[in-house]
Amino acid sequence: MKIVKILGGLGNQMFQYALYLSLKETFPQENVTVDLSCFHGYHLHNGFEIARIFSLHPDKATVMEILRIAYYYPNYFFWQIGKRVLPQRKTMCTESTKLLFDKSVLQREGDRYFDGYWQDERYFIDCRRTILNTFKFPPFTDDNNLALLKKMDTNSVSIHVRRGDYVGNKLYQGICDLNYYREAIMKISSYISPSMFCVFSNDIEWCRDNLESFIKAPIYYVDWNSGTESYRDMQLMSCCGHNIIANSSFSWWGAWLNQNSSKIVIAPKRWINLKNCGFMLPSRWVKI
Repeated sequence: MKIVKILGGLGNQMFQYALYLSLKETFPQENVTVDLSCFHGYHLHNGFEIARIFSLHPDKATVMEILRIAYYYPNYFFWQIGKRVLPQRKTMCTESTKLLFDKSVLQREGDRYFDGYWQDERYFIDCRRTILNTFKFPPFTDDNNLALLKKMDTNSVSIHVRRGDYVGNKLYQGICDLNYYREAIMKISSYISPSMFCVFSNDIEWCRDNLESFIKAPIYYVDWNSGTESYRDMQLMSCCGHNIIANSSFSWWGAWLNQNSSKIVIAPKRWINLKNCGFMLPSRWVKI
């Protein structure tokens, strides 16, 4: 039996669900389920979004199944306490704090409970087609998204700027700064002649004030997808010809789901401010 805990925002949920799908294909003889219990009392994002967005119905672990190999927490508050005070059980597989790739995840048979974000495509690259078929967005219906989609071509470029909760955060600040975006735009312009840039951000005003001076193509600031429709930004990113991403799981997936066979993805070579961090981006992406 294998159980994957799912918790976090949309991008992290997608990484966890991708691991769930990978485990199901890797261990077809085992019962693979998900644990959603920590979403109770979790108010940081929009709940278990992937079920609503992608119409997913994963197999859910029962309380007794969770207790057999890990600890059951009825809500997010109890999990925050329990993860700090309760000892690790042998059947629990907690992601490395240094984000090191753990090859045993896909090799070790038997009971395991997976707690982490698993932000590494090596955990699921062998079932890429399954994941692409699973993470299919519903069609656009509103005028703004449809109009922008119509303008996109193979030389369109998405830019994701994540500020808000990243500003002042020691783990994430100082990575995707203005110099990063300047270099990323120059780099992608050395490969292609961008026809347009689509800018996605939780701080559009900062983008207007800082990006325009070194962008030569038309710019479209996407500021109309919010709340439960914010996933539409990721969907639009995946429709662009090429992607400049932030150190964010949201734009990571926007780029990964982009099925342009000639796409260029520009990403920060440093993902998080951790010493000896083992995080690894897809090898085919350009890191600066």
